[in-house]
Amino acid sequence: MKRTASGPTIHRGSDDPTLTGHAGLLLVRDLNAKLHLVERLDTVIEGVRRFKQRRRGLSGGQLLVCLAESILAGGSHLAHLDPLREDEAGRVLRAVAAVPAPETASQLLPRFTVRQCQAAVAELAQAGVELDRMLDLPVGRPVTLDLDSTTTEVHGERKEDATYNYEGKRSFGSLVCTWAERRRVLAAGLRPGSASDKPIAPALLRRALRTLPAGHGEVRLRADSGFFSAGLLTWCRRHRVRFCVVVPHYQIMWELRRHISPTGWRAAKEMAGADVAELRFTPTGWPDEPLRLLVRRVRVEASEISTSPRSRRRKTIPKGQLQLALKGLVGHTYAYSFIVTDLSGDAVELEHWQRRRAHIEERIKDLKLGCGLIHLPLRRRRANYAWQTAAVIASNLTAMLSAVNVCRERQDAQAAAGGTLTPEQLAAVGQPHNTAVLRRWLLTVPARLVRSGRRLRLRLARGMVHQQEFWALHYYVGRLAPSG
Repeated sequence: MKRTASGPTIHRGSDDPTLTGHAGLLLVRDLNAKLHLVERLDTVIEGVRRFKQRRRGLSGGQLLVCLAESILAGGSHLAHLDPLREDEAGRVLRAVAAVPAPETASQLLPRFTVRQCQAAVAELAQAGVELDRMLDLPVGRPVTLDLDSTTTEVHGERKEDATYNYEGKRSFGSLVCTWAERRRVLAAGLRPGSASDKPIAPALLRRALRTLPAGHGEVRLRADSGFFSAGLLTWCRRHRVRFCVVVPHYQIMWELRRHISPTGWRAAKEMAGADVAELRFTPTGWPDEPLRLLVRRVRVEASEISTSPRSRRRKTIPKGQLQLALKGLVGHTYAYSFIVTDLSGDAVELEHWQRRRAHIEERIKDLKLGCGLIHLPLRRRRANYAWQTAAVIASNLTAMLSAVNVCRERQDAQAAAGGTLTPEQLAAVGQPHNTAVLRRWLLTVPARLVRSGRRLRLRLARGMVHQQEFWALHYYVGRLAPSG
């Protein structure tokens, strides 16, 4: 063997058609087979409108799941379909073996309608409910719906319906409604960048409510100030949805703040330098009794206040106090937030619960950085809606696989403990993963697929750290029994 200063000389060998770099997509195939996801998507897509396809082409459900598999394997553009398309050994490991060329996919995606995409996300949510039944997850507990939106900047004047937002960026806005306890997206929408979130919110929530399982507990909504309106609150009251919504910093909010006595403030939970107080508030157009208004103030040192007029923190500080702090006349001031709610309970606990709405930011971050929603690559709006739907499918498949893995780990820990686990033990065992972690540990792992004794055998690398978890998850999904 010849050696150089950097090590032994490497020579090119022949290509090995039995090797694959995406062996973990076997887990996605297992989950698809158990839930019949492709068939369910095909049924609802065809129920809305016939999806035109060639005799040997992909159906609507196959195309969406195929794109989701590409995204889970690390793809963020249509061009990333090629690595799966050329992966001969991995064909039998995927839920959809046939992968279209990027050019073909770009021609097929505009065939989806908005209603078909909405029906696909709703059926995906129903598949998640079916998985919950298989895992014997509790049903009658309260349901927390988190509502939020995110902006996706696009480039090119030919992007259909893309408009300039308040930041001067040509963009689309994606709206998502998630089930916080299950970490899954129940409904999604796409709007021009300059459009408001408020008109779309009731329809999005209506679609989300229809996907919840029978016998679910009280539904509670958390949303930021972009969704605040008397119309949304009235809709929630009519549909028996309790709400906790952030109120914009209107002038009346600053006036109401003056009615809080110095003794009315209480220390916030798990937030240093923050206090909480409570008032009564009747929004304009609200027909019922006054609502609870939770006010949170956070101490801000004058040196920490940005000098940029576009700073979001500056908008939460009363103008008079802001000017004094910027001039150095006071050492600190307070930033205020206002939350309107019809929920009962302790104000400090409610404010702490509403603050956990930030978890949806993690879901959105996972959608954008982990599931390809960082851009919308196509010209037609319907095609971009379909791309967003594939990203939602990838995100929900991640959440489902994580739920299965958590249940498996907790059952194993309970069996090892010989009884019921304490809350502390439950919190320490089985933490859900985001897409990036799941991809690195379990999905994009190399393996060799060989035939031996009329059987297909998948051989993972001996040094794979999570090999035991991979096979345990594979066998656990295979043993799941259909519910009811």
